[in-house]
Amino acid sequence: MRIILVIFMQKNNPWLNKVKKTITPMKLFLVDLSIKVRTEQFRMFERMVKPIFQARVLDVGVTSNEAFRDSNMFEKLYKYPKNLTLATIEDLRKLRKMYPACKVIQTTRGKKLPFKDKSFDIVVSWATLEHVGDYIEQEFFLNELLRVGEKIFVTTPYRGAIYEPHSGFFFLHWLPLNWFRKICELSNKKFWSTENNLNPLWLSDLSKMKLKCKVKLKIYRTFHLLPSHIIITA
Repeated sequence: MRIILVIFMQKNNPWLNKVKKTITPMKLFLVDLSIKVRTEQFRMFERMVKPIFQARVLDVGVTSNEAFRDSNMFEKLYKYPKNLTLATIEDLRKLRKMYPACKVIQTTRGKKLPFKDKSFDIVVSWATLEHVGDYIEQEFFLNELLRVGEKIFVTTPYRGAIYEPHSGFFFLHWLPLNWFRKICELSNKKFWSTENNLNPLWLSDLSKMKLKCKVKLKIYRTFHLLPSHIIITA
């Protein structure tokens, strides 16, 4: 059976053209730490979900831009790569070269995933939820994952973390978001100043969403000490 990897971004979105320009020396320095964190989160996924070879798995949020070595860690670590299928609005030829064993199909941001209800045993998404738009769009995104999957395992950076990994700011994302976005705009980080590109979440934001079923929320702590991510499971 196949693993479907879905990129949930807009065609011709500034994201596709400008994301490389957001690479900073600080981000490059933190890549090794990110690899360790994402590897540990993957081990959490294995322990909690216990995937088997026959499992139908959907991964939402794969990128064709691997400028950072920590990109697409699920694809690098998952034990059953021969069952891999990609659905994307990005460069199909590039993704086919990156993952030649995969079937590649397209999807559109903000639209229903092109799959029937409960088409997959497991749906995963790694650090994508914060990029799909406002709270309504995030709610829709999560409900689509819940619709097509029997189980979900989703990660997103926690707004309560001391460091915001996209803008590179410490603590400033704790301010009201309109203030934070204005600071991004004035600090030559305009790409991250729009809700469309970055909308970080508190646990309370997720608790207010009207989801198809009950989900469990867990704070992941880097070094078992510093809260850094939210893990969403169902």
